[in-house]
Amino acid sequence: MPARCDVVVIGGGPSGSTTATALARRGYDVVLLEKAKHPRLTVGESLIPHFWEYADQIGATEKLEAEGFLAKAGGTVCWNGKIRQMSFRDFGFTRPALHVERDRFDKILLDHAGAAGVRIFENVKAGRFRSDEDGSTIDYVDLLAGEEGSITGRFVVDASGQASLLARQMGERSLDDAFRFMSIWGYFKDSKYVASDGCAHPVGDLTKLPPTTTVVSLGDWGWSWHIPLRESTSVGIVIPVEKVRSAKDSAAALESYFLQTCQSTPLLGQLLDGADLIENSVMVIRDFSYRPGTIAGPGFFVVGDAAAFVDPIFSIGVVYGMFSGSIAATTIDQCLRRPGEVDRLQKFFSKMFVSRLGVSRSLALPGTDSGEAVEQMVRSEVEFFGESEKSLMAVVSGLTNRSSNFTGIFGQERQDAQASGKFRELAAIEFP
Repeated sequence: MPARCDVVVIGGGPSGSTTATALARRGYDVVLLEKAKHPRLTVGESLIPHFWEYADQIGATEKLEAEGFLAKAGGTVCWNGKIRQMSFRDFGFTRPALHVERDRFDKILLDHAGAAGVRIFENVKAGRFRSDEDGSTIDYVDLLAGEEGSITGRFVVDASGQASLLARQMGERSLDDAFRFMSIWGYFKDSKYVASDGCAHPVGDLTKLPPTTTVVSLGDWGWSWHIPLRESTSVGIVIPVEKVRSAKDSAAALESYFLQTCQSTPLLGQLLDGADLIENSVMVIRDFSYRPGTIAGPGFFVVGDAAAFVDPIFSIGVVYGMFSGSIAATTIDQCLRRPGEVDRLQKFFSKMFVSRLGVSRSLALPGTDSGEAVEQMVRSEVEFFGESEKSLMAVVSGLTNRSSNFTGIFGQERQDAQASGKFRELAAIEFP
């Protein structure tokens, strides 16, 4: 471990790898600290096709294509009994959305960062952060050797995911009261899946007929996901915390609750009929969504889930992490070239981050609580997008009843016009 470098990145997920690779490709000395050893299990297997833009930027596209992840045909949403399907091809996308095993996806990006010159130290847990005129310093513990040390960079980037290392230290990580949800998920073998033809298919058809990501509503605002992968199917439920308080806080009780909910949910239960839950695969996230505090300041930037986490009902998480990592790297590059403008540049980074977050939050929220200033910010942000992207957001906001923010901001007439002809309604999913 060196004592100094240009930039220290904490975390080896997509946001951290994107930041580190982009900076290394610009010629900076980057050290990345990761407390786990890749490949490591994490959730979030459905990717919208926007991620290819950032894969292109860091030169990782060919490696991701070579892995052979499952292409996904689009989305199937069954919300309060109404079934709708959409396809990304209808919005001009020529490269596929994907269903990925995140342990493989993340490792490919991390290995690519190493190939770009990033010095990677796994099994190293980052600790206290401090910044002074000498630079930005992170204390760390080598988890294998049990040794402690510190490393100083000109900037530190917190990409620690939901650990939110810097935000917790600064007392600025606050739960999002509009999303008092928790998530329980696991993996199944031999589940059926829904394709874009509106039919359920056996798992053996995956290689010839791409799957859709299937979302089914649970109650007023909860939902479930069903994401076929190459060797298993990821299934999760997102529910208000109060719904599971009656279940004892034990692995056995949560697994039983999870299975019962999956099996009794329309469409989801039918897809899982005959499937087997993989032993010890059930996991939980309790602090589901939170808002950012300060995401850039003296000697630091915060990216991805370390800054904010929004209910990922529309699979925005990885793209948002890579987006924030990309703009962080560009901003850091400018800060190092123009040290007299750091404050202005960090404010611009924060504005870009929060504006894009506002769009994601408006699409996922079950009601309007943002206020006029935030609504104006979101409206202004969306106007930068092309017409095809606006049309995609209009369709997505109509797939559930959670996006009344978006409808309120842009008006029902405009939303209906941009969504026209871009999705289809089904009476039912046909089973063999």
